[in-house]
Amino acid sequence: MDCWTVLQLPQDADERTIKRTYARLLKSCRPDDDPVGFQRLREAYEHALSEARWRADSEDEANVEAPAVEQAYGNLNDLAELMDIRPLSPAPFETPNLADALLSGLNTHNLDERWAQARQQACTDAFQAGLLRHCFDAPGERSAIAQWAVQHLDWLTPWQHVAMTPWQHEALTGELLQDYRRVLQELLEHKAEREFISQLTTCNNQPWLRVFDLQQQWQRIILHLLHDTQWSVPLFERVCQAFGWDDQKGVYPEPAWMWRELVSRCEQESFYAHLQDKAHDPRRTSADAFAARLLLTPMTATQQKNMIDGFGDNEWNACQHLAQTLTWRYPQLIERLPQADVFFWRKFVPRPIYTQVFIRLWAIFALAIGLNIAHDTPGKLDLMSVFLFMLMSFVPALVAFRVTQFWAVMSSVYRVPDIWLSQYLIPKRLNPNDYWLVIRHGVPQVIMLVACGLMLGILGAVTYAGALLINLLHTKRIGRMSQKFSEGYPWLNGLHWAFWSPLQAVFVVVMVALIVVAQHYLPAIPWTHFTPSKS
Repeated sequence: MDCWTVLQLPQDADERTIKRTYARLLKSCRPDDDPVGFQRLREAYEHALSEARWRADSEDEANVEAPAVEQAYGNLNDLAELMDIRPLSPAPFETPNLADALLSGLNTHNLDERWAQARQQACTDAFQAGLLRHCFDAPGERSAIAQWAVQHLDWLTPWQHVAMTPWQHEALTGELLQDYRRVLQELLEHKAEREFISQLTTCNNQPWLRVFDLQQQWQRIILHLLHDTQWSVPLFERVCQAFGWDDQKGVYPEPAWMWRELVSRCEQESFYAHLQDKAHDPRRTSADAFAARLLLTPMTATQQKNMIDGFGDNEWNACQHLAQTLTWRYPQLIERLPQADVFFWRKFVPRPIYTQVFIRLWAIFALAIGLNIAHDTPGKLDLMSVFLFMLMSFVPALVAFRVTQFWAVMSSVYRVPDIWLSQYLIPKRLNPNDYWLVIRHGVPQVIMLVACGLMLGILGAVTYAGALLINLLHTKRIGRMSQKFSEGYPWLNGLHWAFWSPLQAVFVVVMVALIVVAQHYLPAIPWTHFTPSKS
């Protein structure tokens, strides 16, 4: 099927007829309804337009004698002027003069009046040609004139009456598209989303924007505008409806990466709006609603503690899930939260004293008692003695473990001042997540420091304090403990090397060697034993 059959035109149709017919057929063959038919119509239109222009150029070449004829007429006109002869019918020369008179003093306020006069005086074509020249002679009025012309004169459409060069057409379309974008951007900046949708609908209904190429260019402009501004989810959905964008159907504008970012932003905004609904609705009492309320609502530390005191495992799990979702999936939303650290609530979580604490306490007491026994009975340390001091260390370790558990419950009453005091006294680089608390952890550590001093003297206290400082300052660990080992050897996992810094192991070995040396060579000096004062 040739192009003339598709367009339903004779083969000698001119360029103007082809454009009008294409515009009429385009109304019943839209690209989103019938893409195959539209492609066939578009190819036929371009082919027919090419043939019409080629035919017009051939006709111009056939009239090569026109300059000679024009020169002859020019001589006759000169002779008529010398003889003071005037033509009988001046109509062909009056039309441009009438159009020039209407264009004189033209501005954006009298366009309707001048156009009405041009129609009355039958000089519409000359007026439109002059109006097009005026657009480029007065760049400041170009945008307003072009907007008026596309509404009243069908400019930039296939059925326009004025002849434009491709450069003029591109300049006018670019000017109008940027004006439309500027207006829409101002509406978005002022949060006038309803007016934005209304203005977008008005722009989309412009006849000149229904041309396929311009429609694609306009959609790309809107895509970039949405990418560079802030908007709500309902507005994005309305824009998608206006252009027929549907991610599930694979209908979206280019570039694809920018569309993907907008879809991700839409999902993010939907997620945040859902969180806000749950956080601000006091009727919601589910675990995820409490988690959203805790992370999205500005509160003091006391208010946070009062809210958290009633939390159970479900609420803590909901807080953990929400914090992880924000961190890994929607990190941009963290900037909108009152707390930059989405895991801030962990400092309020009740921290049970695990079995590992008892194992470490037992190891400390076993080491201290063993060194004292080795010092008191040198050369008599056998298997029974080892078993004896290991058994003896069980009792003080159990007592210390129970005291630590009791203190953990008691100190939770002062959790808010404990957090404030910890933030004030402990540098942030040493305690970035507020895990260590002065009252909760400081008091037990001081008691253990005194106990080590009583059992092993000054060197014992230095050993415990040094190992504790290395644990705080050096976070690198030797390895990781497998879940299988933790479940199979519960009495050894508290001493696993995954919990210790390599520097701690070296420091403890060196200090134990110093204690042994001091016990043997400096027994009179209380480096390794506590000597009470005698009254």
